[in-house]
Amino acid sequence: MQFSISDTLDWQVSKRQLFFLDHTGAPVAYDQKMAVVREDNNCPIGVVAPSYEPLQNEDLKQLVAPMVEEGVLTIENQGFLSKGAKVFLQLQVNKEFKVIGESYKGYLTLLNSHNGTASVAIGPAMQRVICSNTFQAAYNDIGEKFRHTEGVTERVLNTTAITNFVDEAMKVYASKVETLASTRCTGAQFREALETIYNKPVDKMRDSFVAKLNDLFYNGKGNEGKTFYDVFNSLTEHNTHYARKTKAGNVFYNQFGQGATINRRALSVLTEMAVA
Repeated sequence: MQFSISDTLDWQVSKRQLFFLDHTGAPVAYDQKMAVVREDNNCPIGVVAPSYEPLQNEDLKQLVAPMVEEGVLTIENQGFLSKGAKVFLQLQVNKEFKVIGESYKGYLTLLNSHNGTASVAIGPAMQRVICSNTFQAAYNDIGEKFRHTEGVTERVLNTTAITNFVDEAMKVYASKVETLASTRCTGAQFREALETIYNKPVDKMRDSFVAKLNDLFYNGKGNEGKTFYDVFNSLTEHNTHYARKTKAGNVFYNQFGQGATINRRALSVLTEMAVA
């Protein structure tokens, strides 16, 4: 099996005893915490409770190895942050899915921490992990998580989250989008959707904000002001292009900030309204 970056995660971690010096300078074992250390370079990367059970990088890679070998998945991005305290794998699902006539490929993300700050997380995420902020944003997106308690390795290796995602998740997303695109949305429903998604009455929102969303609903890229999908597109286009004054600000808002939360909430709220 060949990974895109073959040796980036080719190391293990171990828990080691912590000590402190008493008043004479003699070392005394501290039993309430353990150090987590990289085996390849003896670098300490975290302090955890004695009950903490690490998940090795090799086990994380082994979880996707069969599908990588079969060509179902392709590793697009992998690495570590903070000297190895956090690690990540991101893979493209090679099978294309049709969403309202256009082809899309899904992306799967696997995240883990070796310092006790995050559980093992497996699932779809929109962010490409390149830093601590993108790691956290992706982590927040993922629903399938495994705590570092006894038996975590067995639970992770036995999970069906990956096969479920490959087989079903993109189909579910495509189905939701098809529903939005095929369901008419009235002006009154557009107003109701905004109030539900943003959790405030429209008359309490800034006039310029509402006017911009209304314009995007009717005139945004690919929109005609007719369907719930036009509502969804108006919100995502606003978040990526108009929510902040700069391009960088829009990227941060949409990827890591409130915009990411609004996008997820919008898909849920609009789907519920469309099938009501």
